[in-house]
Amino acid sequence: MPFKGIKETQLAIQRYQQHCYGNQRAYITDNATDSRTQQQQQAKQSYTPREAFMRHQEEARRKNLTGILYVGSFVIFFLGISYAAVPLYRLLCKRTGFMGTPKTGPYIRDADTLKPLDDHRRLRVQFSGQVSTMLNWSFKPEQRQVSVVPGETALAFFKAENKSDKPIVGIATYNVIPEQVAPYFNKIQCFCFDEQQLDPNEEIDMPVFFFIDPEFANDPLMDDIDTIILSYTFFKASGR
Repeated sequence: MPFKGIKETQLAIQRYQQHCYGNQRAYITDNATDSRTQQQQQAKQSYTPREAFMRHQEEARRKNLTGILYVGSFVIFFLGISYAAVPLYRLLCKRTGFMGTPKTGPYIRDADTLKPLDDHRRLRVQFSGQVSTMLNWSFKPEQRQVSVVPGETALAFFKAENKSDKPIVGIATYNVIPEQVAPYFNKIQCFCFDEQQLDPNEEIDMPVFFFIDPEFANDPLMDDIDTIILSYTFFKASGR
């Protein structure tokens, strides 16, 4: 059957051509790879010992620079986190009373909320003041304690004096003891977390205006608490 023979012949020719084309591509690829390898080897061999050493030094320098950039970025990132953590931590403490920090966030109160609970037992709020050993100041409360009921506002004063012969900037931190009272201790005005500069031998009075939230009376965990301590510590401001 001639037609079958022709078809088989055509298929055989196509297979042969495909085979030859595949071998040709493989040959070209192998030759190209060998050529690149030879060129690289020749380039390496063409360097003088000094040029090879300088090239090695340059590659090492680039690698070291890349490593330094990675490490520097890592350090800067975590330094940024550490600096941001301080104000965020303060904001958390002010808003929630966390870790014995009195609340100082903005509050909207009406007359009924701020009305003293006269039928509630009176609470003693005592005051304490300390100074860091790095700060040449004296700092102490002007009154030992005040007596209040929940919902009653009170005003207290602390006296600070710069005992050195040069201006010094200080900053105060504070907390409430026992710390579970802190969420109910609200300060309307105070000097905490604000930098205070005192000139040589200058003396100033620092006010604290506060109240105990009336919700204090509804918390059974507060039933045994009659005395609250508001404590301040002054430190020398960083870099000042």
